[in-house]
Amino acid sequence: MDHPLILVNSDVEPRSEPGARRIVLPATYVDAVAAAGGLPLVVPATLPPDRLRAAAARCDGALFIGGADYPPSWYGEAPQAELRPLHDVRAAADRVLAEAVLARDIPLLAICGGHQLLNLACGGRLIQHLPQAAAHAGPACHTVEIRGGRILRALFGEGRIDVNSSHHQAADPDGIGRGLVVTARAEDGTVEALEGTDPRRFVLGVQWHPERHADPEHRNRLFGAFVAAAHRSPPGADTAPAPAGR
Repeated sequence: MDHPLILVNSDVEPRSEPGARRIVLPATYVDAVAAAGGLPLVVPATLPPDRLRAAAARCDGALFIGGADYPPSWYGEAPQAELRPLHDVRAAADRVLAEAVLARDIPLLAICGGHQLLNLACGGRLIQHLPQAAAHAGPACHTVEIRGGRILRALFGEGRIDVNSSHHQAADPDGIGRGLVVTARAEDGTVEALEGTDPRRFVLGVQWHPERHADPEHRNRLFGAFVAAAHRSPPGADTAPAPAGR
């Protein structure tokens, strides 16, 4: 069986010294990719930009993982008191990877902080700290409503689903990036999912954590559709998942 190669970005241990940096990421991300039939390629954030671009050029799909907060200077704001800064090495690497992946016609799944990275890479903005952040802090579970789009609607149908959440920032509904559309919101209006508007390409960002969702069927549907899209993705292929069986 051919296993599509899935790029997975990585974090840098916060207290790493420059000469002894440690690359870290939760195993749940790579486990979910592997369970869906993909071959994870963890890309160290410490690589130089040319090597990061080379990794993106060789992969069949990309997964952007969660983490701390991207620099608000990226969207023209000063840091607020609640900011939890991402390691600057990872932030710089993620910017390079996001630009390289979006420039290619490959499937992309972006989770939590990765979902926010997707919006920023497309020219969007974030809400630095949600007034209702406590309702979204881990290990909170809440309901989101899927409306419009095609990927989530095909997987789960249009309507409400339960998700697991762990974040205090969100995509700004008045600052959604180019080529993206909001396809799920929480009951309080928080943007919970973004999809690419190109019908030939699988581009999905979710604010929740499907890789560790309590219902394995939820994880399997989402990662299965993503890896299947990477498997059948010569450029220009239709990578929309089959409609949900309900």
